[in-house]
Amino acid sequence: MSTESLLPSYTEFSKVLQKSKSNFQAAQVHGLLCGWICSTHETENVWEKRLPGIKTYPQGLEALKRLYEISYHQLSEFSFEFSLLLPDDRTDLKTRAETLGLWCQGFLTGLENASQFIKLHSPEDVKEALKDIIEIAKVDYDAITANDEDETAYFELVEYVRLTVLMIFHELNSQATAKPSNGNHSIH
Repeated sequence: MSTESLLPSYTEFSKVLQKSKSNFQAAQVHGLLCGWICSTHETENVWEKRLPGIKTYPQGLEALKRLYEISYHQLSEFSFEFSLLLPDDRTDLKTRAETLGLWCQGFLTGLENASQFIKLHSPEDVKEALKDIIEIAKVDYDAITANDEDETAYFELVEYVRLTVLMIFHELNSQATAKPSNGNHSIH
């Protein structure tokens, strides 16, 4: 595993966003980027038009470009190194759960470019997975306690979202590039 293929730390990227005077949270930005990557199939600069303010801070622009490149590479290579940009385990569980919700909200917002395509052409498992991500984005942070059961549930949700995003990227990519030979648009 190359260090060049790893995401920056959540804290590190949060500091860059603060210095950029961005109103976005680090997890939200990463979710947006991943949603855009899944929905646009563009390999570069999709984020420049959509995240104003970061361009005015050179280190912010560079960090964002790097985050995009790493995320694109991990998704397009179906890399099991792909991870969500979230706080580490030393952060309290409520904050981590809230941040996971922000990541999911960002992802869903970024994915809006493909919403009509998803409705018309995606298999049921993609549609169901998106419904699950919507529910995760609505998590009730106040109901979370710092016990083993909630820690396990959080870990499972993060893993589910991670694998679901990989699946969505590949489904949308294969659907967008597939050319039916007989006009039949069914998926086998």
